[in-house]
Amino acid sequence: MAVSNKPKLEFYRFQLDHKADGYKTFRDFAVDNLGISATSSNKDIFKKIFEYFMNAPEKDFAKNEQLKKVFTWIDDPSINIHHDKKPSINTSSYTISGVINGGRYSDDSILSDVTNKKQSRKLKRDNSVLKYYYIFLYIPVDYSEGFMMIHSNNSEDTITNLMRTYIAKLFKRGDYRKPIFEKFCPKSFQDEFRKGATISNFNFKTTIVNDIPGDDPFLFQLDGYDVSITISPKNKKMDFGDCGKTLMTFFSKGAFRGHKETNELNKFDKIKVSTKNEKTKSSNTFEWNSRDKEFTPVVYLDNRVKMSDNNTPDFVDLKRYCIELFNGQILPEIRPDLNIGYVD
Repeated sequence: MAVSNKPKLEFYRFQLDHKADGYKTFRDFAVDNLGISATSSNKDIFKKIFEYFMNAPEKDFAKNEQLKKVFTWIDDPSINIHHDKKPSINTSSYTISGVINGGRYSDDSILSDVTNKKQSRKLKRDNSVLKYYYIFLYIPVDYSEGFMMIHSNNSEDTITNLMRTYIAKLFKRGDYRKPIFEKFCPKSFQDEFRKGATISNFNFKTTIVNDIPGDDPFLFQLDGYDVSITISPKNKKMDFGDCGKTLMTFFSKGAFRGHKETNELNKFDKIKVSTKNEKTKSSNTFEWNSRDKEFTPVVYLDNRVKMSDNNTPDFVDLKRYCIELFNGQILPEIRPDLNIGYVD
């Protein structure tokens, strides 16, 4: 069944990790690995980092065999309808932003024109249907921690994990270990979503592939299965701020018992809690961050930016929104050491 579009923004921080020196800046990384002189200006250093980031998508594809996804840049305005929004840099703010092309490959498919079925052709497994995604990166040459903001349309129409692994691989070079991406959400969203919120339900979701009986030819065709468990408190007035973590700890002690193994809920791939505010009549979703043991709000773009007729964001308005959000809320949080400047 097709997944309907519900565009959202996701936020991540990532820290350079040098094997010998505990603190290295992105300037240090560029000098150590990208063949640029230590006497180069910060502007030239950042340009070099941008070229490094864009090298794979401009020349060919940034490809992940495990995820079966790619992203690239189609440099043809007759094909790429967002050609004018190519990722570009702001050297004064150390930011990269724009629309990139990406999608899944490896599926046997048919591409057909719905106005003329005769105009159909077979898509091979190494063909990809490329879609459009907005990305915003902050890579300060004078600092050791970067930031990524990226849009996705739904659980399938996304390149978020692909972009995370691509950037992590870029900065794993020489004496630098792979940086770890950590989810982040501006405090204003956390306050906005939590205030007056009561708990609707908890949802635990995972995919199980190693629990199929080998002696039944019909069951063996399963090739794995998805498990989704939703738990709803009967008391619909339980305050999320007061009870969220306690209930999460209680419910996550449960387990799903399969044929061969038992899967604990706290180890499921995705854990979410849905909340409702009776005063504002708004509903929100939080994802559980197992690393930090915190709930992170899911920031949906509906009612925040203009939407096109196919329920994908207007990229001009999305850029405006992301720049305002970065200047006003994100940068002060991730760089409290700065006298805050602004991105144009």
